[in-house]
Amino acid sequence: MKRTWLVVSITVLVIFILLDLFLVNGHIHVEFPWSHLAGFFALFGFLGCLLIIVVAKLLGHYWLQRGEDYYDKNGDNE
Repeated sequence: MKRTWLVVSITVLVIFILLDLFLVNGHIHVEFPWSHLAGFFALFGFLGCLLIIVVAKLLGHYWLQRGEDYYDKNGDNE
């Protein structure tokens, strides 16, 4: 399942880079030096989404997730 999503994500990224190469053709108002790189913003958005996913998983694992016996620790006194 993970491999399927990886292949789909990379395929979509390549499609957007190809669309950027063939459809834009330099008709945009460029303000940054990296704006000239084909597919930069598609790659930037893809990596940004991956970073958000990784940070959310780390927060969920280390901050929100509790052990199976979390509520049983204080229940021994009752």
